[in-house]
Amino acid sequence: MNKLFNSSPRILMSNTAWHGHFKTSYPIAELIKLMEPEFRKILNYHQDTTFSVTAIRKRSKNGQYWSNQRMVELDCRLPLSVAVTTLAHELVHAEQYHQGRLITQVSNGRWVRYWNNKPIEVRNGYKAYRALPWEVEAFDRESSLAEQALGQIGLTTDDLNGVLI
Repeated sequence: MNKLFNSSPRILMSNTAWHGHFKTSYPIAELIKLMEPEFRKILNYHQDTTFSVTAIRKRSKNGQYWSNQRMVELDCRLPLSVAVTTLAHELVHAEQYHQGRLITQVSNGRWVRYWNNKPIEVRNGYKAYRALPWEVEAFDRESSLAEQALGQIGLTTDDLNGVLI
């Protein structure tokens, strides 16, 4: 059961995040509320995009974008400086899907991904993941987008280290 974040109906917080990681999850939810309008000015993603703060089971994953739900999910245990960069990364994916450059479909019981209308084979392993064209773009853009969005409100990622919003 997820809780709606009290000040934004588009931000959900899992029970695990709310009860087990409140000290980190609440500031992340506040960060999303603060930064999302700034990211909206510089990225083109769906108006109905929602956000979830949760304990992602795979600890090596900071976030993910669920295209079928139009949902950005951030791990509730992240430092704020990592959370804002991860938010930027996942919103790049939201933009890629919204613009139709990245498409995910099921074909013959298998997931098939298309990048700019070309099917792309997704292989296992970190190096293969980092070589995927949509990941290359998201990693290339995440830091500058985070700094640009933060700059619009007079902050930098360094300002977020050790800060609770």
